[in-house]
Amino acid sequence: MLVVFDLDGTLIDSSRSILESHKAAWKSVNAKCPPKEKILKLTGLPLIDIMQKLGPEYDPRALAKIYSQTYMEATRHEKLFDGITELLANKFRAAVATGKSQRGAERVIKHFGFEERFEVILGGNSVANPKPNPDLLLSIMESAGTKDLIMVGDTTYDLEMADAAGVKGVGVSWGHHPSELLSKWAPVVNSVEELRQHLKV
Repeated sequence: MLVVFDLDGTLIDSSRSILESHKAAWKSVNAKCPPKEKILKLTGLPLIDIMQKLGPEYDPRALAKIYSQTYMEATRHEKLFDGITELLANKFRAAVATGKSQRGAERVIKHFGFEERFEVILGGNSVANPKPNPDLLLSIMESAGTKDLIMVGDTTYDLEMADAAGVKGVGVSWGHHPSELLSKWAPVVNSVEELRQHLKV
């Protein structure tokens, strides 16, 4: 079995970096930053899509550019959720499927020293149709040579993607979407230890 992880809100506590970067982006166009709840609800989708949904009257690429520039600096706040390092120390096949750009995903994973841990790392812009479409997982299946996948994520986009790809999913309650939304799609775990037991690793 290959365990495919989302990054933000699943392995990495990045909510502060995300919110700081949004504040800078919206300030750059003299607009009020959207509410935290609205931002976090969309987290997991590609950045351009998020900006289009939050402010359709603004240029999403201009907003995304400022966001990305700020995020590079804001990542100093990021940390792994408690227990993730220990979980990844276990021997099991692992990959990453994230809404982050390919470059951003690789940079963050390298920052935490896990670039050798994952067989495949795919960002949202590495496929034609990102989450919640199945393309990321289908591409990982091809690269890893297996269809025996389980998707671990903190948003409904992760679990919808798993469903669309015909693989199992498991939601984590410590991220950006509430458990009651996640549980409509897959089982939900409330701790990293519970996740380890669920994955049997």
